[in-house]
Amino acid sequence: MSRLIYNGLTHRLSLLDGDYNVIGIWEAYNNVDSTATMRHVNNGTYSIQDTRTPHLHPGDNADGPYGAYGIIRFNYPGHRGVGVHSGQAHNPRVPGPQHWTMGCIRTTDEAMQKIKDYMSNSPLSTIEVVNSSGPSKMKPNLNKENIDVPAGMYWI
Repeated sequence: MSRLIYNGLTHRLSLLDGDYNVIGIWEAYNNVDSTATMRHVNNGTYSIQDTRTPHLHPGDNADGPYGAYGIIRFNYPGHRGVGVHSGQAHNPRVPGPQHWTMGCIRTTDEAMQKIKDYMSNSPLSTIEVVNSSGPSKMKPNLNKENIDVPAGMYWI
């Protein structure tokens, strides 16, 4: 079974196969709207609800709230419907992955298409969320040389 890893420090979403080989890495953000009831997805490993195909909403498209490929929901305590999706690709204020959500992780349409295609043959089992609250929450066993540090940031 395949799995996802979201790194809040590097703003990357990775798709891994059952042997932990990287299938793809894409830009992703957990920018939560100020009116949402949650601030961010906490670090942890969560089971995927939609293991073989994303959940679709009527009228899903690239500029809609969930993108053209729907949402991959995961079981997040206290919040139903939290997941990974794209959407808002051409929003004039904040387009694509950086556009705020109500708690979800937003990525690119390219990522969702690749993940959707891959999960149809290798079901998703979990999403692991790491570094979701910034550098102070970094796992102590991570090797910093393997982490893509955003421009303007550096290791101390």
